[in-house]
Amino acid sequence: MQQAEALAILKTGANVFLTGEAGSGKTYVLNQYQNWLRDCNLVVAVTASTGIAATHLGGRTIHSWSGIGIRDVITLEEAQSLLVDDELSDRLRGTDVLIIDEVSMLSHQQLDSINVVLQAARENPKPFGGMQVVLSGDFFQLPPIGKESRLVPAAKVWPRASFAVCYLTSQYRSADDPGLTEVLSALR
Repeated sequence: MQQAEALAILKTGANVFLTGEAGSGKTYVLNQYQNWLRDCNLVVAVTASTGIAATHLGGRTIHSWSGIGIRDVITLEEAQSLLVDDELSDRLRGTDVLIIDEVSMLSHQQLDSINVVLQAARENPKPFGGMQVVLSGDFFQLPPIGKESRLVPAAKVWPRASFAVCYLTSQYRSADDPGLTEVLSALR
C-alpha cells in the first residue's frame, strides 16, 4: 500500500494498524495525519511504547498518557480510581485520536489495560471508549518484554476494535541504495 492510501484510510476515522519495513514512511504518514487532524481542530494524543520513540514524534509514553504507568494489567476498579485525577480524566475524555508508535514493544495486556481505562474515562463500552486508535510499528522488530507478554494482536480488544491493516510497501529511506534495502529486509 502507498502512503496516500494509508492516509486516506486514517481520515475515515477507522482504527488502523500502520505497518511496514523500516524506511517505508510510517512516521511520515503519522505526521501528515497529525497535521490534518489539527487542521480539523481534532485533539490528537501522540504516544509511543518508549520515551525515545515518543520524543521522535513530539509525544509522550503511552504508559504516562493513559495513566497505566508500569502496570501490565488494570482492572475496572483500578481504572476508576485512576480517574479521580482530573488532569488524567480530562485528557482521556478530551482526546479524539490516540496514536501509539512502536507498538511491537507494547504487550497485549497493556493494550487491554489502555482499553479498560479509556472505556471507564469515556463511560463508553465500545473499544477504547469509542476513540479512534492508530497503532504503528513493525512486529518483526523488538517484542514486548516478559514471559507472559505477547504482541498486541493477542489482546482481547484487538478483534473488537476492527483494526484496518495498512502495510506500507514502498521504500523511501534507502531507495537510492538497493543493497542497503536488501540487507535491511534480510535482517527483518
